[in-house]
This record gives sequence, structure tokens and C-alpha cells, in this order.
Amino acid sequence: MTEKNALEAAARAALTGRNSRTVVFELDGQRYVIKRLAEKPRKLLQTLFMRWLVKRITGQPLPMRTLALSEAASSMDFEARRLTALAAAGVRVPRLALLTPEFFVLEFCGTVVASLLEAWTPEIWRAELLQLATELGEFHRAGHWHGGAQIKNITLQDGVSYRIDFEENFGEYLPLNVAQTADLALFLNSISLAGPIVESEARELMPKLLDSYFATNPDPEIKQVIQRALPLLSRLAGFASLFERWSKKGIRRVIILVDMLKTVQSTAR
Repeated sequence: MTEKNALEAAARAALTGRNSRTVVFELDGQRYVIKRLAEKPRKLLQTLFMRWLVKRITGQPLPMRTLALSEAASSMDFEARRLTALAAAGVRVPRLALLTPEFFVLEFCGTVVASLLEAWTPEIWRAELLQLATELGEFHRAGHWHGGAQIKNITLQDGVSYRIDFEENFGEYLPLNVAQTADLALFLNSISLAGPIVESEARELMPKLLDSYFATNPDPEIKQVIQRALPLLSRLAGFASLFERWSKKGIRRVIILVDMLKTVQSTAR
């Protein structure tokens, strides 16, 4: 049995009886992660709203199949190609060990930051998150976009960070600065109210994260995208606040994010 055949057999065995999209297993002392196809695309209402929002901000509509994640739901090839291309460009991503029509296998590259955050002390998470903001700026300055830059899609292993989850393909249909602005917003939003970070901490930390990001990637076009989006985002946040009592954290996160992005608007003038 070849090495790849053995890896595929071990992966299929690890998937038996599991419903999760991702499964960690071990073979010959090496840990791997299996990722399966998306179970279903986004809901139609969510897709229509996202398409309208992108059109309002950028003036450029996204294909419905893109926003619905139809490609991710029918093929592993897109994410596999992005992983390969980013690795060739020197970006820290997990090595693609095996690709099949139903799943791919990646070398294990640590624990996601969203999980680590739960056990970190304030001193640790302040330093680590500032470093990640700097790294996102470096990533963008090199001409890349993630598509899912939340801390649930960044891992740490032996003090080194890796980017994971590249199934979102909207960045291929948008100007680079718009895709990068979406990355920045997703990154900040995923930190606010996460784990031990309460609102007062979030409001103190997020401007520092923005400063770290822009110190590394002082791209005026990203600030211009934020300026164009803010009036609409502010109206949407105001409307959403009416329903805040029925939301656990999501709406409050958006309100905090919009407030923090207003500091970028004032410094960009």
C-alpha cells in the first residue's frame, strides 16, 4: 500500500460514524486534519442580503453561486488550490497531504486561537491578538486576502500562527482592497466579546488592533472602503440594536465594531 493509499484509508476510518466536517486523527506519529465538503450552502435570505450589502458598498454585485458557497458545497478543489498557491507564496498554511472528491487531509498545525483565548490571561491575549493584527497587515500588504480571517480560522503551534479555512471565494470577484477590508472587519468582529473579552475590554483593545494593523499595512484604499461602508453599516447597526435583547452577542458585536471603525474614518480625513 502506498503512502497516500494508507493515508486515505486511515482518513476514511477516522470519518466512520462521525458527522463533524473536521476530524483530527493520527498516523505513524503524525497528526492530520480531515475536512469534508460543506453540508449545505447558505440560506437564500442570507445570500440575498449579503449580495445587496456588497452591491451597496462596492457597486459591484457578486454572483449568487459565490455567496451561496455552491462551489464549496460541490468541490474541494477551490480550497485545495488556494492552500497550494498560498503555500507557494510563503504564507503559513497547513500542508495539503491528500485530496479526494469528498474530503482533503491537511497536516495538523495547532489549536485555533478562538479556543486558546478561553484559557489565556489578559496579558497573554492582549499580546497575542496584537501580534495577529500585525500579521494580518503583513498578509494583506503582500497582496493576499483570506476570506475567513476570524480567530477561529487562525491556529497556533509552538508559538507560530497558521491560516486555515479558505473555502470562501468572494475575494476573486471583488477589488482586493474590498476583500481585505472584509478580512479586517471579520477579524475584529471575531475578537469582540470572545471568551474573556467583555465589552469594556473590547472597546479598549480594538483601536489598538486597528493601529497595529495599519502600522503594518497603511493602505489608504482600505480606509476609503471603510468610509464608504460606514453610513450604511451605522444605519444597519442602529436598526439591529432594536433586537439586541434577543441576541446573545452577535448584534452587540456589530455595534461595537461599527463604533470602532468610526475611529478609522476620523483619522482617514
